[in-house]
Amino acid sequence: MVLLYHRIADVDQADDPGGMVVPPELFRQHMTALRDWFDLVPAREVLAPHERPTAAVTLDDGYLDNLEQAVPLLRQLGVPATFFIVADALQPDPPEYWWDRLEHLVLEPGPGADRVRVTAGRRVLELDLATRSSAVQAYRDLSAVLQRQGHGAAVQALTTLEAARPRPQSCARHRRLSAEQVRALAEEPLFDVGSHTCTHSALAALPRQVSREELTRSRQRLADLLGEAPELVAYPYGSVGAVVRRNAGDARSAGYRAAFTNVAGPVEGSPAYAVPRITVGRWSVEQLHAAVTAFRRPE
Repeated sequence: MVLLYHRIADVDQADDPGGMVVPPELFRQHMTALRDWFDLVPAREVLAPHERPTAAVTLDDGYLDNLEQAVPLLRQLGVPATFFIVADALQPDPPEYWWDRLEHLVLEPGPGADRVRVTAGRRVLELDLATRSSAVQAYRDLSAVLQRQGHGAAVQALTTLEAARPRPQSCARHRRLSAEQVRALAEEPLFDVGSHTCTHSALAALPRQVSREELTRSRQRLADLLGEAPELVAYPYGSVGAVVRRNAGDARSAGYRAAFTNVAGPVEGSPAYAVPRITVGRWSVEQLHAAVTAFRRPE
């Protein structure tokens, strides 16, 4: 199995509309349980044959809370992990990811319109932001559309919302790792760094040449930073429709040794450029156990 986490932080569930946050104490419980159930290996080793049930832990998007909260727990428990980094987020003072900015624009109270018409690529959505419940639904609806679009569609939608509902530009909880912090992580034997492309766009939505550049340019930028090119890439969003067969061929041509999706399943028998991952939420240990044993073959 390969497990996928995003943010590790003390955030109330009501303030986590995208379902991306696992609290640190719960993360500790997950790691302790996984260590009991599996041999834990780096993601680069998960495709090799193993005599015992084996799992790898991955964290996507390079949030600073990974370093502040997850890394100390991983070190303490001796759990290897791979961090998939968005190359363009390593620039000085980068803008927030579109879904984090969307959280401010749609969910934070303040001045501005309660109804906004937003164009996202070929889709037009009428967002009802008058109440908390309708705003949460609007956030989820627009997020689902933007996840299947390129980076330009997200910028287009955010520009409209910025004009209708101006909000402060960033916040502490959405901070990302700096280039220096990523380099330091990669130098620790317990941790690896992989590519998560340049702009975190759904590769299937991009023209072929642009999607190829997302893979090759991010690998080169990380190679310049780390001194060696990453072997692994995680497709942004990684779901059916966000990534297609040609992206696997392009990942191979770019020099990656394996590529990871966000589709749940066992690693055994999977193609090297479509390795399944289980996206973990704010689950109890019992829910985690159910997820990692769902594909177990009967004796």
